Parts: sequence; C-alpha cells; structure tokens
Amino acid sequence: MKEKNILITGASQGIGAKTAEYLSAQGATVVLVARNADKLNSIQTNFSGRSYIVPYDLNDLEHMKTIFDFCIESGIKLNGMVYCAGVNHDIPVRNNDVGLMCETLTVNYMAFVELCKYFIKKKYSEDDGSIVAISSLATNRISSGMSTYTSSKAALEAAVKVLAKEVTKRRIRVNAIAPACVDTEMIDHAPFIKKEELCHVQPLGLIETAYVSYLTEFLLSAKAKYITGAVIPVSAGNL
Repeated sequence: MKEKNILITGASQGIGAKTAEYLSAQGATVVLVARNADKLNSIQTNFSGRSYIVPYDLNDLEHMKTIFDFCIESGIKLNGMVYCAGVNHDIPVRNNDVGLMCETLTVNYMAFVELCKYFIKKKYSEDDGSIVAISSLATNRISSGMSTYTSSKAALEAAVKVLAKEVTKRRIRVNAIAPACVDTEMIDHAPFIKKEELCHVQPLGLIETAYVSYLTEFLLSAKAKYITGAVIPVSAGNL
C-alpha cells in the first residue's frame, strides 16, 4: 500500500475506521470521509502515515465533486476507493417509512454510484486503480424486516458488476465484499438480530472488522489484478 492514495467513506466508525487505520499502517495515504468531523479527527490521531479528513454527509448527492476537488488541491490523485458507508433501518414492509427508505437507498447505493462517477475520471484517479464496496451477505440470506436494506445492498452489488464492465479500458477493478454479521455499532442496534443467537446461524462467530480490512487490502493491491466484478462472501459459516 506504500505510495497509494485511498479514499474511504464511512471512515468514522466500524469497518471504515478499522480499514482506514489498517491501510494507513501499511503505508497508504488515506482520505477519510464521514459526516462527523469530531469522530474523524479522533481516529486520525491513530494513524502513522499521511491522512486527510473530509467531513461530508453522503445524503447530499449534489456536491460530491468537492470531495475529489479537495484531493486534487491537496496533491492527491487517487489509486483506490473503499465504500464503507451504510445505514440500516430495519422496518417490516407493513410499517414502511418512505423517508427512511430513501435515506437507506441514498447512502447504501446512490451515493456510491455518484462517487464512482468522479473517481473514474482521469483527473481524479490513476489507471490500474481499484474500487471496493462493502455490501452484505443479507442479499443472499433473506431475513424478515430488512427489505429496504437488502434491496439497497442488492442494488450496490449490481452497480459494482456494471461499473466493472465500464472501466476496463482504464484497468480499474471494481469489487464488493459481502460479509455476514460484523462486530460493529450497526449490529449493536439491529432489532432483528441478537448477538447471543448468532452462533446458530453464524457458527464461526461474529466477524472482526480487521478481517474485512485484510480482504479489502488484497482487492486494492496488484495481487488481485485479475479480479473484477466480483462479490466476495465472508460467511462465517452462514451457508
């Protein structure tokens, strides 16, 4: 990861924060994007290498160009992007809330597509780059009460596969990681999932965030140069 410039969304907590910390330790310059500036400043103190913070709410689809303009103004041309941002409002269809549904689709899918629109421009990124999106095993392990979340992640995975075809001329690879339940703040607040019951469906245990980071690093690296358009499950035995 040395001399690589990586943009990471959802970088203030969970998978995003751990991935940012890990990639920084491997020598990457990281650009951290999340809406909570205080959290970003706090985790930035853990990094040994160069890092930059860009407080931004991904619900705002209109001004995402400013993130990439900041990178150029800071002398950063990107080699990779890791999309870790995500929200999960577990609501049964009978109680569907249009506002929460729109927020989920915006953050989990639409913002990813809009960011990719800028990342793939030569002005902002190098050839031979890599985009990694964090999806969810929920797209293939259907659970009650998660229609909007599951749909948003399915849309994300479809976008990954389509974009992978669109950017082959620049040798930009686009992949997704689809983990089962990961030990993050999101799982702590999920009403339809209880940690103590996970052993029955996820026998290898709750996934540690670091292990998602390791796979992310691999997909960003030249070791994965022939992998694109893939959705890689991390099932922890939830088969």
